Amino acid sequence: MRGLIHGKHWLAIGASILLGLVFIVSGLGKLPYHGEFLALILSKSFLTLPQAIIVARWVPWVELVLGSLLIIGIAAKLMAAFSSVLIAGFIANNSWMISLGLGDEPCGCFGMVERITQARVSTVGSLYIDIGMLAVALIILFCYPGNFRTIRPWFLRGGRVAEEKD
Repeated sequence: MRGLIHGKHWLAIGASILLGLVFIVSGLGKLPYHGEFLALILSKSFLTLPQAIIVARWVPWVELVLGSLLIIGIAAKLMAAFSSVLIAGFIANNSWMISLGLGDEPCGCFGMVERITQARVSTVGSLYIDIGMLAVALIILFCYPGNFRTIRPWFLRGGRVAEEKD
């Protein structure tokens, strides 16, 4: 049965845009400071040097791609699932740092954006942000119109969603 986009769908679309914006800001903030981001990862994570190099090189780009696709609405549920895995990694790293007593240390999660805005996000604050991002990703997973195979953006569906069970 085809139906109009319901309130829960608009909530999920808004959640998708919000999560996408967070990823884009974070990715853009880290991208120009690759060396500093690598040094930060090495000093504040449990990763080895080869793992840290991979993370420093790819995480900003992954965040930009995920953020863009979430905002546009292309394969939003699939992107939310991938985002959940990335966010779980952030939560694991921040939890590890807090367990070492580094909860008040700046996380550097937003790179140059933190410098520009002169905002300082601690590791504990970053953990709260990550938990909120995970909650938003779950809203997308459970409430976004369509299913995992739905690739077409929500705004091109003419106010209608693919067949689904309510």
